[in-house]
Amino acid sequence: MSVRFGLFNGCFARPHSHVLRLSVIAFAAMLASGTAAAQTAAVPATPASATQVASTTAATTTSAATTTTAQQGGDKTTKQASTDRPTVQQGIPSTDQLGVSHVGNAAPPQPESPRQGPLSGLGATLNAWGFTPVLNLVQMYLGNPNVGQQTGNHEALTFISAGGDFDLQKIAGFNGATIHFQQLWVPFTNDLAWGTKAGDILAGQPGPYVPQVSHLALFTWEQKAFGDRLDFEVGKSNPGLYFAAPVCNQGFGCQSAILQDNAGMNPPIYSNWGGRVRYNFTPAISVQAGVWRSNPAFPFTNGWEWTDSVPDSNTYLANAVYRTTYQTDPYPKSYELMLYYNTATQTDPFTAATHKGTSGLYFGGRQVVYRPDGGQSSIDDPTALSVFGTVTSSFDSHASRGLAMQGSAGLILEAPFRSRPHDSYSVSFNWVTVTPHEQDYLQQQNLAAGGTGYTVGRTETGLRLDANIAVTRSIVLSPYVMRTWNTNTWGNPAYAGTPKNGYVFGVLASVFFDKMLGLTDH
Repeated sequence: MSVRFGLFNGCFARPHSHVLRLSVIAFAAMLASGTAAAQTAAVPATPASATQVASTTAATTTSAATTTTAQQGGDKTTKQASTDRPTVQQGIPSTDQLGVSHVGNAAPPQPESPRQGPLSGLGATLNAWGFTPVLNLVQMYLGNPNVGQQTGNHEALTFISAGGDFDLQKIAGFNGATIHFQQLWVPFTNDLAWGTKAGDILAGQPGPYVPQVSHLALFTWEQKAFGDRLDFEVGKSNPGLYFAAPVCNQGFGCQSAILQDNAGMNPPIYSNWGGRVRYNFTPAISVQAGVWRSNPAFPFTNGWEWTDSVPDSNTYLANAVYRTTYQTDPYPKSYELMLYYNTATQTDPFTAATHKGTSGLYFGGRQVVYRPDGGQSSIDDPTALSVFGTVTSSFDSHASRGLAMQGSAGLILEAPFRSRPHDSYSVSFNWVTVTPHEQDYLQQQNLAAGGTGYTVGRTETGLRLDANIAVTRSIVLSPYVMRTWNTNTWGNPAYAGTPKNGYVFGVLASVFFDKMLGLTDH
């Protein structure tokens, strides 16, 4: 029996850079939305075997994660091995905050807003001592009225993150040193198989699969030097915190399944041993390289493991970034080019031939193209229209997961009303293409499941509308709706029918208790 075992895809974005820069939950939970619920399926024996990296894992995890679900349009059943693809992420309402993370920038940050909340005094004391607390909650809800294989389902998850940053220069006199720590809890889940039921890439992938309740999301030592130009970090973390920063309005709206499945960038809530080093040539230009372990059993890990229970691989990443903000540029922009290489053995989905390693590239860009005020420097959060685009391409046409190219392009309207400077709205076009051998594999699995032939093309497309709405200074709602065409069965190949085109929707509610209580002034 061949088993498809996918990865948790997605990317976290931050609603407001300063608010989220220290929050893995906003990154992980949001990523969770981006966390495409594992979409895989155990299927009848065929020449094509599952991803090599998951072959070992499947033996130990498939039995626990597999559920039998009635197929629509037939009496047969489909065994669905739940895996994930991250996409829980909040949006990036402001271009000025684009891609900002806790690693910091060479340019000085904007002045912090006045501290508010009942614990402001305690927060000020802790910050002066060297500790910046993090305490956040993200509630996610996803609905699928009519897309894919099984419709009329909804998924809900609750993410709670607690931790903080320890400034070792203030605490112990170690110049430029910071310890980052965050623990994530998932106390409530409903229908983790939501993404598998949809069974495609664009609609189903954002459904997170999070079987573990508790996760170590971040535990690293970060060291800066040479006036913060050199920045390196080692420990337990996720590469998505530092590479392929989302440029769309909501991070889970432009996630790349290729980065999760081919590159091995496990979903954001799953941390692995790794390290990275970045050098800022100027406040706008930087280069960065990093390496992480990639654990194929990630849905069933909690991050505290010293070693991996199953064979894993290494993920090597390198990027070059050009990024400006409203502080220095009336029309800010962000461009990132990233290359990846993963050492896992790949198995061709159709021929079952194997080879070592897989590679590819990611490019993401976003730029303000219009401002009604003409670019006045006196406005911190101006009304602005931005264009953005991403593309991820695999150099490996025989990679295990059969993904060739994925991309998105769209427009973002920031601060449409002066009374609501942190709101943003976006429309985007999304697409993803599978490899020729993956297409052959899907056709083969359709027939093996008792179908009459797989007639879906190689490229799935979708049109998406989304928004970030700042309810208060510490609560953000991020709703979206997407229409799909040419919906495929990549996430659940053992399906005898033809998947339906249609609509999916969702909303993320992000509550930043640290800011609400006054524990932080970011």
